[in-house]
Amino acid sequence: MILAISSLVAKILSAVYRIPFQNLVGNDGFYVYQQVYPLYGLGIVLALSGLPVFISKVIAEQETKQQQLAVAQQLFSLLLVAALIVTGILWWLAFPIARLMGDGNLAPVIRSVSLMFLGMPFLAVGRGYHQGQYVTWPTSVTQLVEQVVRVSIVVCVAVLASQHHWQIYRTGTLAMASAPVAALCSSLIIMMTSRQLFRRPTVKMAFDGRLVKRLVVEGGAISLFAAMMILLQLVDSFTVKSALVSAGVPNGLAMSLKGVFDRGQPLIQLGLVVATSVSALLVPSLTESYQKMKMVEFRRQFQVLSHVCIAVSALCTTGLIAIMPSINELLFASRLGSFALAVNMLSIILAAVITMYSSVMQSLNRFSQIVTGLLIGLGVKVLTNYWLVMHFKIVGASLGTVLALLATLLVVWQGLPDLLHWHTKHWFAVKLTAICVMMGVIAGGTAQLVSWLIPMSRLGALLAVMVAVIVGVVIAGGLSVWWHLLSVKELLLLPHGKQFLIKLNDRMKSNETR
Repeated sequence: MILAISSLVAKILSAVYRIPFQNLVGNDGFYVYQQVYPLYGLGIVLALSGLPVFISKVIAEQETKQQQLAVAQQLFSLLLVAALIVTGILWWLAFPIARLMGDGNLAPVIRSVSLMFLGMPFLAVGRGYHQGQYVTWPTSVTQLVEQVVRVSIVVCVAVLASQHHWQIYRTGTLAMASAPVAALCSSLIIMMTSRQLFRRPTVKMAFDGRLVKRLVVEGGAISLFAAMMILLQLVDSFTVKSALVSAGVPNGLAMSLKGVFDRGQPLIQLGLVVATSVSALLVPSLTESYQKMKMVEFRRQFQVLSHVCIAVSALCTTGLIAIMPSINELLFASRLGSFALAVNMLSIILAAVITMYSSVMQSLNRFSQIVTGLLIGLGVKVLTNYWLVMHFKIVGASLGTVLALLATLLVVWQGLPDLLHWHTKHWFAVKLTAICVMMGVIAGGTAQLVSWLIPMSRLGALLAVMVAVIVGVVIAGGLSVWWHLLSVKELLLLPHGKQFLIKLNDRMKSNETR
């Protein structure tokens, strides 16, 4: 619960700050930041959600504290070497990498973010070591400290840049310098709470080749899954701007359009937070049923998990698509690129379902199909993105992401055990589709009507979004209850489902009495 809450807060911070940042530095400044952001994202995945999970598993397997300490120190040595190599590659090859991204001026920004990888061994091993001993506060505290420090620096840089009219690459370099500073702050906390990890080993342990193999295979698989959306963004960094220029778009306009396309990232991130947080509540009970070999209950709970995840993510996706022009106007003071952003919102439902399936498969120790699916999806993105952007501009980049996630979903779904290849009642799909269509049409129409009645402005967009969201939530909630989207048995398996049914029953009885 502690890890889930801190992760939720950190994800919301990570998504929300980019909106004022874009408003302060404009599309061009946002383009510079987002071009290099995936490199930062990969570092965060390794230090926070990928390697610590693997390391905690290895630590928990050890029989004594001395063995735990020895294994952790060996992993630290391995990761320190890897971090030095990665930092060196990014620093010395910054100019070639920047040119591959279609903009040689990005080299200082790449060098700025490269230094954060030096903190990765301290954070990954420190967090994983404590999690393996069921101590969660070091991970939670360092996660929040890292985000608060980084977001504060980025916003301050953006404010100063807008006041003093800094050049966009200088702004991007200083904004990305927040990453190594935040990593240093988090690393100092880890080092103070885990001094024994970073001292000279008291118990010498023979070099274990199997540990290296597990680090690469298992740690790599978990990290790859956690970095799914980041890797797709990285492909966009190398292809979108270059493809736009190849298609005849002027360089300055191509930079601006890439910045417009990147507006979708915080919206997708927030949508995924909502969709995956709701479904994640059911994963522990699902794992417990499997461990106790209660297969009937396991299958029933998996069906509930699927229904809840699909329903919530579908409603989030539909709502964002329906009122995207007003959201774009409200958050970014422009409706430019609204169709491309709307197409990109389809990523929410696809990524949410992939996350749900992959989480279940990880609990069953089935990693190969997840990795295969992610690699195939990444391959689809790499092979199609450039061509799609050349022919359909930034809409093509959105289509590339959707196609990649769809390919990953199909492969991961095929890899599910036969037990989980459930055939849901077709009425669920019919009802959900009808609810989404009705909610989308009415909410979108409401937003459009308010926009017509009130002159186009941020205030008008705010009113349009607020009214449309309220209308959409009422329609979706009312129809879901009225049409029994989730059965009584499914509602009972949800957290607080019983209390919800009791309140609903009491309300219906009071209405009948009246």
